[in-house]
Amino acid sequence: MKYLEIENHHFFYRISKRSGNKHPAVICIHGSGADSVVWSYQISRLGRHFNIIAPDLPGHGRSDGKPLQTAMAYAHWLKKFTVALSIESFYLMGHSFGGAVTQAFAHRYPENAQGLILAGTGTHFKFSRIYAELKKQGLDISNKTVLKECAAAENVPDRFMSNYETLKNMCGKTLHDDLLAAGKFDSRSWISDINIPALVLWGEYDQITPKQLPLELSERLPYAQFKIIPDAGHVIMIDARDEYNNAVKRFINHRDKANV
Repeated sequence: MKYLEIENHHFFYRISKRSGNKHPAVICIHGSGADSVVWSYQISRLGRHFNIIAPDLPGHGRSDGKPLQTAMAYAHWLKKFTVALSIESFYLMGHSFGGAVTQAFAHRYPENAQGLILAGTGTHFKFSRIYAELKKQGLDISNKTVLKECAAAENVPDRFMSNYETLKNMCGKTLHDDLLAAGKFDSRSWISDINIPALVLWGEYDQITPKQLPLELSERLPYAQFKIIPDAGHVIMIDARDEYNNAVKRFINHRDKANV
């Protein structure tokens, strides 16, 4: 666990200790309201094979600064982070909104990304868009009576309330900012321009990111494969860590052999 100074701010990141710099680097980007601790099983287990690096995004976890307003703003920050670490080529692994940051980075800086691992994410986020719209209307989402009335009037999916409660219980104080940022994200106009190998993973019980979203993402990416991880919900890399890690390891090892 270390800190990196960028423009007079200190940013916390976790890094695997066993692999060493001779192995492929994998930078892991957490989702809404979370921090790098969600990648603990990847750092401890995939760290035997790869150089796993997982930062706390600005304003998250132990990092300085404030949450940023768009996925592209985080992508620009990530570029500064990798330059400060002197890493020029790496795999990017993003979960949920972290997958949006990963897509944005690959779109803006394709020369740095060897491959993408996109978990529980899509070209856009229906849940976050609903949240952003409700906030725009000035509604108190914490008031269940108000939300029920809005759901009936605005055709809000019934599972929105339960999903929101789930995220609140899982996430920190940055959840609100991240959901608003995710609500703005839409890669459908440019995602097909990303000519980078990708692995799109989805947990079969994920209710926060419906299956059609990662499936659409995999279909729009020119060089992507789609895999369903059984017995996993939204936090797929924790729920089914062994299956998840094996899929990631196969993907990266295959890519590295192809590049030899």
